[in-house]
Amino acid sequence: MANARRVLMLGAMLAAAAVCASAPAAASASTLPKLYNGTVYKVRPHTVVLAEAYGGNLELTWQSWTGSVALGMGTSTASGMGSTTVLNVTVKASRVRNGRFTRFTVTTKGSNGVPDVEKLRLTANGWIT
Repeated sequence: MANARRVLMLGAMLAAAAVCASAPAAASASTLPKLYNGTVYKVRPHTVVLAEAYGGNLELTWQSWTGSVALGMGTSTASGMGSTTVLNVTVKASRVRNGRFTRFTVTTKGSNGVPDVEKLRLTANGWIT
């Protein structure tokens, strides 16, 4: 009886090992595209610095980060003319070129409840609309 259990356990372990061996490996952080955070390119940066006109500093949490798109949410804090505005945002990074995201979309709800979408393009000189 004990030998039968060992054989069953060994069979289950071999089957599990075969499944793991055939499953694709998860992408490592070094192979995922990076995003410019205002100082360097990083995978899943917690802070993204945009020019003041484009929304200020974004504090983000990423829900998904793959080889082709990254999705996140957080807040945008912009200061100017004696006031500070904090807005909830969702973001999408896309269009990978040379291992880096080159498109970045920031969405927030306007004061009228309608989504306000800003699409930015990353160039060698920074973000532009």
